[in-house]
Amino acid sequence: MRNGRLFNTCDDLGYTELTYNKHDIFIGHMNQRSSIEKPLESIHRLMTAFVSISNPYQHHGRNCEARFKDKHAEFEVYLVTKGRVDIWREADNRLVETAFAPSILGLQGSAYRSQHYHLKFHTGAEVSTIPLQAAMVIIEQQSLWRDVFYYQGYLNDRQLHHESMLINSSTYETVCLFLKELSQYSDSERAKLSVADYILQRSNLARSGVMKVLADLRFGGYIDIQHGKLIKILNSFPRNY
Repeated sequence: MRNGRLFNTCDDLGYTELTYNKHDIFIGHMNQRSSIEKPLESIHRLMTAFVSISNPYQHHGRNCEARFKDKHAEFEVYLVTKGRVDIWREADNRLVETAFAPSILGLQGSAYRSQHYHLKFHTGAEVSTIPLQAAMVIIEQQSLWRDVFYYQGYLNDRQLHHESMLINSSTYETVCLFLKELSQYSDSERAKLSVADYILQRSNLARSGVMKVLADLRFGGYIDIQHGKLIKILNSFPRNY
């Protein structure tokens, strides 16, 4: 190393915004304190409108997968009312996003997403579903398009956030960015997650490179990792590795 509510909102997380210039992306992530704000009021109105006609989705934890549309079925909208759901891309078997409650997945009605992405459920997650066409009728009847617009804007920002973390970044920079993101999870959530797996599942980095950077950061006194879990970031990461 050189130099009455219908759902829980306690899992809502803030995330650091990006500076999109490739030379500033790393420092932008490390220094900026602004966040991509989750539009909870809009989500609450949409959830309230959908929940009365939704059906509980029965799953069996992490090994249970689902798609937004099966071959001979209509599109489904998933309402995540407790816990979290992972979104995986099949082309490179990469975890592209974790949706924390409250979240709504599938409003795009995208055939591409249904073919190339799937959901994996965490134990304890509570999810219900509603047909996309029924959701569209409710949105039209209750004039909820503004809320849909705000929420889709948030999802687009989250996608850009994740993709920008991987563009033109070295292994060291990528590891630091994901450590920063993981540090924003609650203590109880971090206790469930292997630091190495968290980074490897979300990137195409080699395990050996990730493990070396983690070992160097730990040896340098920048992070506290115990039993493979991130306890705390102790000091700001150096710009150069």
